[in-house]
Amino acid sequence: MRILQLSDTHLFGDPAPRQYDRIDTAAALAGVLDRLADVGPLEAVIHTGDASEDGSVASYRALHDQLDPFARAHGAVLAVAMGNHDVPVAYATVVGPGDHGEPWQDRVLTTPGGLRIVALDSSVPRAGYGHLDAPQLEWLRTVLAEPAAAGTVLAVHHPPLPAATRLMAALDLDDLESLADVLTGTDVRLVVSGHYHHEMSGSIAGIPVHVVPGIADVVDPLGPRDRARALALSGASLVELTGEPGSAPQVSTAVWASAGDELADPARPVYGFGPAEIDAIVAAAGRPGAV
Repeated sequence: MRILQLSDTHLFGDPAPRQYDRIDTAAALAGVLDRLADVGPLEAVIHTGDASEDGSVASYRALHDQLDPFARAHGAVLAVAMGNHDVPVAYATVVGPGDHGEPWQDRVLTTPGGLRIVALDSSVPRAGYGHLDAPQLEWLRTVLAEPAAAGTVLAVHHPPLPAATRLMAALDLDDLESLADVLTGTDVRLVVSGHYHHEMSGSIAGIPVHVVPGIADVVDPLGPRDRARALALSGASLVELTGEPGSAPQVSTAVWASAGDELADPARPVYGFGPAEIDAIVAAAGRPGAV
């Protein structure tokens, strides 16, 4: 089973604005999909959140205007998880309510091959960090109580992995222990996430976790921990689930110069935040108690 994972498109409802006054995010997504036109048959296309930058209904329509025909052309089910920039109520206006009910946009989809995809809404209104409420986790436990024919892939925007930078450590997913407790002993084969804007791998409850690079930009995770830098790049991952549930997935990730870069210079940083700017972001949007 082949899954295409995309994330962090940060689309605007009005096509005029540019992210960081530079990146045409709609063009960046279109460029990635054009490069992937010959990727071949897919079981699913999974978008792991921050679909929108402004949370507008128009931005979600723009997302589906691009992703729906791409998924259909490749025989794929499309799943979209909500991220911290997303507005679940606006998204529901476009695609209908989630399977869990208000206020969450948690969704369960099953592919023709019997693979279950659970998209969890980890967004927190007016915040950048991620949280899964106790009722969400209990709902997830109920969903996973009965195994799916080909196993389950869990999509959640905020990765259940420690962050590589101080900024993202304040904007990460809290209470990983509770999520791990729900996932232990289930048929979940893989957890896929975005948010960090760079590739990352790890595990939770013995289950592999894959973090895909962003489409709007790609973060450099190897610089000083107290600084943050992103480049005008776009990335996507192809996940191949081979063999029976329980076998390790194969993940291939590609990164390209962004088709939405109006300066056409992927080596020039899209942004560079120092300690003072990071402090301000953490104070405004970080997890309570984050320093």
